Amino acid sequence: MEIPKEVGPFELRRTIGHGTYGDVFEAFDAEREIHAAVKVFGRAPKGKAAFARLRRDALAAGALGHPNIAMVIAAGQHEDLPWVATELVAGVNLAQVVRSHAFWPIEKVLDVWRQLCEGLAHAHREGLLHLDLKPSDIRVNADGDIKVVDFGAWHLKTIERRKPRSSDEGLHYRPAEVIAGRRPDRRADIFAVGAIVYELMTRRKAFPGESPTEVMRSLSRGEPDLTSVTSSAFSPGFEKILGACLEREVSARPASFEDVHADLVQLVRDTAPRLREPEPSPEPLPEPVPEREEYLEELTRARAEDRLEDALDVCRKLRALDPEDERARRAFSEIEFVMLGREADELVGEALAHAADGDFDRATRLAEKVERLAPWSPGISSCRSTWTRKEPVVQRIAWSRPPGSARKRGGRRRPERRFKGRSRRCQDTPSPSGCCRSSASPPEVAASPEEGSDDPDRPGGDESRQPRTEAEALTADASRHFTASEHD
Repeated sequence: MEIPKEVGPFELRRTIGHGTYGDVFEAFDAEREIHAAVKVFGRAPKGKAAFARLRRDALAAGALGHPNIAMVIAAGQHEDLPWVATELVAGVNLAQVVRSHAFWPIEKVLDVWRQLCEGLAHAHREGLLHLDLKPSDIRVNADGDIKVVDFGAWHLKTIERRKPRSSDEGLHYRPAEVIAGRRPDRRADIFAVGAIVYELMTRRKAFPGESPTEVMRSLSRGEPDLTSVTSSAFSPGFEKILGACLEREVSARPASFEDVHADLVQLVRDTAPRLREPEPSPEPLPEPVPEREEYLEELTRARAEDRLEDALDVCRKLRALDPEDERARRAFSEIEFVMLGREADELVGEALAHAADGDFDRATRLAEKVERLAPWSPGISSCRSTWTRKEPVVQRIAWSRPPGSARKRGGRRRPERRFKGRSRRCQDTPSPSGCCRSSASPPEVAASPEEGSDDPDRPGGDESRQPRTEAEALTADASRHFTASEHD
């Protein structure tokens, strides 16, 4: 259709909407200085009766003077094409709302439904039916007020008796009796409003279909899926009223919009007390689990206060929260390293005490335990150095098993083999630099001083200046033990 520049007294300024049967323009009447929305139909009606009916219904709707029905300013023809000018309503139409997927609370949907009932009930009382309601015919402004437009256009469509087009958006909102060609009444508008409300609540058509044939089959045989309506404080009463409006049988629907309006008012009255009731206090939530930062602070305090067992427990909790926590893993290894070192130091002290008392069997077993527990312990080096200076035979005692136990296993073992694979527990434990010896090889034995050395600070130097040797300090029983031992 070629867009005219003027229709009647109106200058068409811009297009504000497209429909199946015509286009809507923003227009201006310079003589009366008013803005209007002018709908120009795309086809000329067949016969004067169709245009006369359109003009009569449009002007009748404009004369209703209801706040929910748009006022009709004028109607006429331009080059045999009918046009209708209505007040220019600010806001958007409900088709735009549905396409935007904007969330509308059920209270807002109920208010729109109430206003539609009030406006259309007034039109029906004046003998005027719409019969072609669809979301694009209902405009809503920023305050939530609605206005119904496009009264009278149905007569052009019915007189032309054309097959429905795939672009006919109003097809989804027509009841079964209209599809079947029967004479409609006010309950056809009730069905259409119900289908619009359903779409506002679910963002889907109540009677869907990919083609006009499928849509008409759904309208004639299908049922709306009311389970798609989101449950609310108004359920199930809201769904019951909506289902009644969408009944396929005309007699099963409410008789008038006054009846629908009364049902909605009663629904709100019944629901209001429940909405005013205070919500039950929620059950107390379990105490929140401390976050990682709190655990780390507790770990720092425990280590600073030398509560190493508590620190290990905190590390285990951190690892439970996150098995890949590198900081917790590193702290656990460091704490375990310190605790093993302390235990080794205690055992070394016991071994030296037993050696001083001559109980070298016990001292040897304790020294071997230290090697298994903490081969990197500096106490082992201290034992080696001390026992080597005391007597060469003590060196052999310290790094070999008692003769009896060696014979039971088939002889003495080579000292090098006894250090292989020692203390696997500590293989992954970091050790301080300079105090960890490899457990894969025997420890170095302190070199004995060279005889005849001139260095007065060395043990083998000037005998007159050397303090009493530790060998002489051993008890007589220990000396006899060395003499009788097979280690010489």
